[in-house]
Amino acid sequence: MDVLVDNTVLLVDDEADVRDVLKVSLEDLGYTVVCAEDGEEAVSLFKEHTPPIVLADIKMPKMDGIELLEKIKQMNPETEVIMITGHGDMNFAVRSFRFDATDFITKPIGMEPLERALKRARDKITVRRQFYDYTRNLETMLSEKNRRLYEKTGDATRSVSGQSLDTGSMQQVLEHLPCYIILYDSDLRILEANSYFIENFGEANGQHCYTVCRRLEEPCPDCPVKKTFSRGKSCQYETEFITKDGRTRKVLVWTLPVFNTEANSVERVMSVATDLEQVSELQDHLSSLGLMMGSLSHGIKGLLTGLDSGMYLINTGLAKENGHRTEEGLKIVQETTQKLKKVVLDILFYAKEREFKKETLDVKVFAEDINQVVESKIRSHGIAYRKVYADDPGTFEIDANYMIQALINILENAINACTEDKEKTGHHEIVFSVRPENNRVCFEITDNGVGMDKETQNNMFNLFYSTRGTKGTGLGLFITRKIIEDHGGEIKVDSNPGEGTRVLVYVPRRV
Repeated sequence: MDVLVDNTVLLVDDEADVRDVLKVSLEDLGYTVVCAEDGEEAVSLFKEHTPPIVLADIKMPKMDGIELLEKIKQMNPETEVIMITGHGDMNFAVRSFRFDATDFITKPIGMEPLERALKRARDKITVRRQFYDYTRNLETMLSEKNRRLYEKTGDATRSVSGQSLDTGSMQQVLEHLPCYIILYDSDLRILEANSYFIENFGEANGQHCYTVCRRLEEPCPDCPVKKTFSRGKSCQYETEFITKDGRTRKVLVWTLPVFNTEANSVERVMSVATDLEQVSELQDHLSSLGLMMGSLSHGIKGLLTGLDSGMYLINTGLAKENGHRTEEGLKIVQETTQKLKKVVLDILFYAKEREFKKETLDVKVFAEDINQVVESKIRSHGIAYRKVYADDPGTFEIDANYMIQALINILENAINACTEDKEKTGHHEIVFSVRPENNRVCFEITDNGVGMDKETQNNMFNLFYSTRGTKGTGLGLFITRKIIEDHGGEIKVDSNPGEGTRVLVYVPRRV
């Protein structure tokens, strides 16, 4: 294990058995373990011990893991928090990454996943410490350079602003570092900035930093540059900059005081800001990959079990010359194979870069192509099906292969909503309507199935969100939304539990 300055881990879980087992495992790995049985106790222990790593269960009484994560990040944003999830908690795991969780591991917890998660947390701590050490060294180097140049020229301002550094390597280093380097005066005006800053924010000499970097009309509350001027000490903080083209960048900033040695006062402040966007994107991709594998593995295992069951029935049916058993096994194999095919196609669609292939189609002909795919399947479940077309919905420009997939996903969701509704057996109906609306085409799909609560409606198009357990992958409706948005369209959903669902898909005539 890499050596941490503080190797304390705060372990939070409401199950005593889980705490006991994990405590032994963590101590075997060389950690000092502090245990809490709920979120409130964890907050108190965190304030007392300030551990660099927290291992917390997501579902707990009094205060769940997400709320605990938020509180810990408010107290110390640099703490690495690893979430413990159950098999049905993938949507909570996704939410935890929005609040900057480091990683997640699923129950039952194996030693290898635990060690990998801890290693990632330690690696982040190490990288951050190296960055701090680097900026401290830069501060010392700049101060020493400034002192020497001041002794030589008597002009500290001139030396730090860069005018006297042309002859040395320092100017080249500062100019081409892939981070934002800014020199401020006491009025928070920018005196100098390196090329990387100018490339992202434009020429800013003489302008206030809060106007250029934050689009504000007055200084930020608790401005670290002002603190450095007043205290003569460096500050480190995380914030967001807004580039000249409107992009928001999360940055890690270190402020450095530049002294006038003669007056023994801070004459200028320099800040070094590192763009964390690429790090965040990498973390998001890795998180998505981890969630994808964790979520899909359970579904795929279930499907493989179904295949095994089907093959067993086929083999024993053939051996005993039992035609009914053989037929039943074959049906299970066919259904499971179709589900596996859909999972694989969803994964390929999500992972593959696609070229958009537009073509102009008659809307009514396109709708009939969809009906040919879904109508027999709907009726085979005993669900009534109606098509309602406007007289002349006209034409539109789409990538037909992908748009068909998007609408079929919604229709299949309607089928599932009806088949899962046991209250209205024999009285279910799906209606597929097509009509023009201004410069758009509206596809309306309604069903009188189980319906959805507000939470499900808000999350149904999110990646890996599924209310169907192992029967769903959490990819289908996410892909549907992506296809429709790629066409410049939008989706609206209206649903109530027990009453059914109405989905409106608006697609522009031209992409």
